[in-house]
Amino acid sequence: MLTAILTFCGANMLTSCSSDDEDTPTAQAEVLKEKLVGQWISERTIDMNKLAGIPQEAELPEADGVWVLIYHFNADGTGWQEYNILEDDQLVNQPYDRYGSEYTYEVEADGTVSIQLTESDLNDELHFDGTVLKLIGEVDEVIFTRASAEQIQKYQTLSDEWHGGSAYGTYKADNYKPKGVDNSSWMKQLADNRLVADLSLPGSHDACTGEGWMESILSNIYEMMAKTQDLTVSEQLKIGVRVFDLRPERNLEKGGVYQLRCKHGPADTKLLVKDFFNILKQWLASHPTEFCALTVDLTNTTDKEAWKKEFYALVSSSEYKSMFADFKPRLTVGEMRGKVLMLSKWEYAAKPIGGYCYGWVYDLPLEKQQKGHITGPDGSEAPLWVQDYWGKSSRKGKDEAVVRMLEAAAERDMDAETPAWVINYPSAYFSTPFSDSYRENAIEANKVTIDWLANHTGSVGIIYMDFAGMDKSPSFGGSKLYNTVGMKLVDSVIKQNLK
Repeated sequence: MLTAILTFCGANMLTSCSSDDEDTPTAQAEVLKEKLVGQWISERTIDMNKLAGIPQEAELPEADGVWVLIYHFNADGTGWQEYNILEDDQLVNQPYDRYGSEYTYEVEADGTVSIQLTESDLNDELHFDGTVLKLIGEVDEVIFTRASAEQIQKYQTLSDEWHGGSAYGTYKADNYKPKGVDNSSWMKQLADNRLVADLSLPGSHDACTGEGWMESILSNIYEMMAKTQDLTVSEQLKIGVRVFDLRPERNLEKGGVYQLRCKHGPADTKLLVKDFFNILKQWLASHPTEFCALTVDLTNTTDKEAWKKEFYALVSSSEYKSMFADFKPRLTVGEMRGKVLMLSKWEYAAKPIGGYCYGWVYDLPLEKQQKGHITGPDGSEAPLWVQDYWGKSSRKGKDEAVVRMLEAAAERDMDAETPAWVINYPSAYFSTPFSDSYRENAIEANKVTIDWLANHTGSVGIIYMDFAGMDKSPSFGGSKLYNTVGMKLVDSVIKQNLK
């Protein structure tokens, strides 16, 4: 019996020792493979000049970029790799896409990872010790860390943009609206005795076009030709916009009645003017440290006399009159909190509610842009400087005009009895009035403004921009994505107040 027991235990022990899978090379390789599954990333700074093959003797300033290499290892022994080259956080090259870089891989017990691309004779050999993944190249050693979900999403988005919406699905504006941005109370930081004229204020050109269009057979045409914003008025308020370009046109509605509607030329937005005022009124009630301003313009109303009566009746009504502040040259932040300053290019009564703007021009020369003035209800006046150059056959001169007005604004004498009020439009279209023309201009003019603000101090007045809050804006139809840098511009204008 004892012999039998010993024999059984010995056999059992021998079996146990011989089946200790963890000690076999195959088992060790499987353990490493399990740990390898997932995404691994390397992000390295590179000199873009060297990458482009520019010879050293060219002596160009160093242009830093980022080289990103990602391996995606699946549990079934397949995977795919991608590498991206970024400059200024924009993808400038993606030699491999998802389908040109699929591979199979094997893991050895010593941590060697052999990769065979399915559509190439090229092989990669890496080493993995269970925590660190290394690619041994001819020149240097590349170290990979496990990629986070945020990193993978970032490069997937950049990849989709690189390949274009037509191949990867139509771009949707909602996907590019700022996430987690809340500048609802940025004016809280401003001193009450600071002059409104001495502020830098983010403004939204044709502000209500982000609300969408009235249902009609023309709504698609309006989307193609009249859109200058992707965010709604409420969304603009949240990200920090405080000045709104309002077009309160007299519009013939269903049933043959006229109403004041927010429009862009002939394009009917979903908002009636009273709806727009209600949005501002309710928002300011819940954000009492803030204030708003708006400019009033008309381009499509023919019966101006009827418009004057209807508009004045609306803004002077008991429902809205108390929300408006009267213009005066040295109006302060404390006097404005919780209120709206309305500046109209059109007279609608003997005295304005807010102020009237005179001498608004669309010329390039600065001396012509500086001849306007604003008049308040008490007859007081202040100089008005406006850069609003648009609609010509070419953009030539636009960026320079924006910068000239920025410089002039920053050099104003704010101790003067009547300091100049400044309105500067990076916003514009050129050649043809299409929504994408506004986007094309925004790529250049918004960036020029950001670059100037980054390197200068001084208040710059109202900055009216297209696609406020949208760093990227999809084209009409969604097949293209424009780098409109609208959120960066809003942030830059706000920060100018704190320098």
